[in-house]
Amino acid sequence: MNTQESTWYPVARADDLPPRHVFQGQLNGLELALWRADHGRVNAWENRCPHRSVRFSLGVNTGDRLRCQYHGWQYRSGDGRCTVIPASSGSAPPASLCAQTFAVAEAHGYVWVNPDAPSPQPAGAALIPAFEPLSATLRSLVFNAGVDEVEATLAHYAEHEPDAIPGSSTLSRNGIGIDLAWQNASGARRLRLWLQPAHATKTIVHGSASFDGIGESEVRRRCNDVLTLLRRHVEGRAVSAPRGAVASPATKPRVIPVFQRAPEKIVDTVKEDKGRAPMRATVAARRTTAEDIVAFTLALPAGESVDFEAGAHIDVHTPGGVVRQYSLVNAPGERDRLVIGVKLEPDSRGGSRSMHAALQPGDSLTISHPKNHFPLVPGAGGVLIAGGIGITPILAMGAALQYAGLPYSLHYFVRGKEHAAFGERLEKLGGLQMHTGLAVEQVTAAVDAALADAGNARHIYACGPRPLIDLVQARARLLGIASERVHFELFANTVAHERDEPFRVRLQSTGAEFQVPAGVSLSDALKEHGVAIETSCEQGVCGTCRTGVIDGEPEHRDVYLNEQERQGRRCLMPCVSRSRSSLLVLDL
Repeated sequence: MNTQESTWYPVARADDLPPRHVFQGQLNGLELALWRADHGRVNAWENRCPHRSVRFSLGVNTGDRLRCQYHGWQYRSGDGRCTVIPASSGSAPPASLCAQTFAVAEAHGYVWVNPDAPSPQPAGAALIPAFEPLSATLRSLVFNAGVDEVEATLAHYAEHEPDAIPGSSTLSRNGIGIDLAWQNASGARRLRLWLQPAHATKTIVHGSASFDGIGESEVRRRCNDVLTLLRRHVEGRAVSAPRGAVASPATKPRVIPVFQRAPEKIVDTVKEDKGRAPMRATVAARRTTAEDIVAFTLALPAGESVDFEAGAHIDVHTPGGVVRQYSLVNAPGERDRLVIGVKLEPDSRGGSRSMHAALQPGDSLTISHPKNHFPLVPGAGGVLIAGGIGITPILAMGAALQYAGLPYSLHYFVRGKEHAAFGERLEKLGGLQMHTGLAVEQVTAAVDAALADAGNARHIYACGPRPLIDLVQARARLLGIASERVHFELFANTVAHERDEPFRVRLQSTGAEFQVPAGVSLSDALKEHGVAIETSCEQGVCGTCRTGVIDGEPEHRDVYLNEQERQGRRCLMPCVSRSRSSLLVLDL
């Protein structure tokens, strides 16, 4: 096999690139924006606009160009050349202004990238390694370990397949994958796997299989179970081994038969920089609870317990490799498991899409202990207002208020009954009013009626789309309801950058000082200067990147901090917020 073939890697499934979508991928630490033009051509670009380094995956696929969300610069399919700069519409952009493109091919149901080949080039299936897929395509699975550890685990299993007739097993490798064939009493068996080295501690395994005499769905179930168990073993070794170390033969996992179903627990001992250690939860159940919404029941590790109040959420390390926050719908006393609802977002950057596509009962994933930034006020009744997937924390609040014997009403706004999630839990709550398919003026009237229930004692809790939150806040002000009694939680935030101004940042602990240019987020600037801060939503919604301020005046653009915290000027969300003063001193 030649060198060029060995450098082609699968970076996404073909169905990860639906029309007008931008998929975020990774390869050897490089972040990729993968997208399909309307005429079918697939593009693989570095996920950074060359203007201000904003992620392309946050932008818009127009069908033949990618439009950056920041200043609206547009880059055409193929060579990545910039064709539109809105602020300079009178002149054509220079020919040298291009996105960083990579050689890309679509073959065998996957998208492949060769970072070493010239680009653009007419890549076809003939250039791709000859591991064509078998009849049953398996789900792509993220292993939180380096490619060497993953390959060693898979190869060890392949060489000791316990179901095989002695002497019938064959193993082939081609630099990016493993091809295993064997015979058992029922006929021929074949398992074919490709490895995608996302970065030093994350490998994505793509695969297919065929078993004589067994239907494709059963083949998928059995092989997916095996891969899930092997992932637990390799991740268990990866968290306990020194960084960069490869497992020795003595630490290789014991052989797990293909037909074995019982999961084995791996204790994750990785510590977070802040708070308690994350947990490895297991998907105990999965079901569709509304259109585009899946409910996941997560079983806790043996011996692990959690305690939390209504309004809490957990951080979930999704199969797509990104961290997302999901509210807990648990009722009081329901603490032996965690229940979340995940809506498939049309512009998903890998979070909800990977949860819907890849997560099945028996799978494990890393989650945080519950956190609560949206709590109920103790001892007070409430008016609960939810829109769409925003029902998840509101359900827990309704159950908690009902259990405590406190007065409450719950107003749920959805487009239609098919979009109402967790119907069986809603039926157990009193004071529920469903609002389906309302026009804008009808929504306003319904919100006014809901707020009238608040009186002088109840607090108002709202969660859902931004227009609903804005409406609740505006109508509450008109009715003279104090802002301290209006609480809300948003899942998304839109930030404008047109008026960005540069400012300087100083780190309190070291005295290091540098400039944050217009168009570059404070969090990105910190990372570029070697200051590692944890980020997640990058929209100022989740609170993950909250950072202390020693001096200066923050320009808050988040939807996480309350008004008192904003006025206090002692913290900010560097993923979106900036500085009104020329110098901002951070507690870093």
